[in-house]
Amino acid sequence: MDRPIIFLVHGYNGIPKIFNYFKKTFEKDEYQVIMPSFPTQTDITIDGYFSVFDQYKNDLGDNTIIIAHSIGNIMSLKYLCKNNIAIRGYISLAGFGEPFVLEGRDDLNSVVAPLRFTEDEMAELSSLVGKAYSIYSDNDHIVPFDVLKKYPTIIGAKDCFIPGIGHMGSKSGLEEFPKVVDIVKEI
Repeated sequence: MDRPIIFLVHGYNGIPKIFNYFKKTFEKDEYQVIMPSFPTQTDITIDGYFSVFDQYKNDLGDNTIIIAHSIGNIMSLKYLCKNNIAIRGYISLAGFGEPFVLEGRDDLNSVVAPLRFTEDEMAELSSLVGKAYSIYSDNDHIVPFDVLKKYPTIIGAKDCFIPGIGHMGSKSGLEEFPKVVDIVKEI
């Protein structure tokens, strides 16, 4: 099978440093990497994310691996369900499938509040996503641990708990993530 297309989907604050590492590493290994800019912070809506996905719809398919961070996870999977698009693989970084409240962050809370999977979407995911992995940590400063821990079960992904890596965004200090590169090579 051909090398997959790597499709990177960022979350609330935009493209995390770790995505630049993925882009450089995968391009060096001759993967095609797509790293769009989605809406950020209080500009985030499902329709806003979907309009960006629409621009890349022809790149999403059975030879695509999506690597998504935080809010980018639920947006990616909802888009696949809405458009009945099957992909080769999916790697979640700090993903969640239900709303949560973070004290003192009304900006984030208002964006997260409407985000949840429907029963139909959860049932459909297993037929749309080939191999799925959910990576999360015990010291995430954004998403509550119990929400992170439930996500692999909600989406039918392999549970990949890694202690001490935080939310995997800018505050985590994570600049390289070879584990994700290894997983992509297995998919």
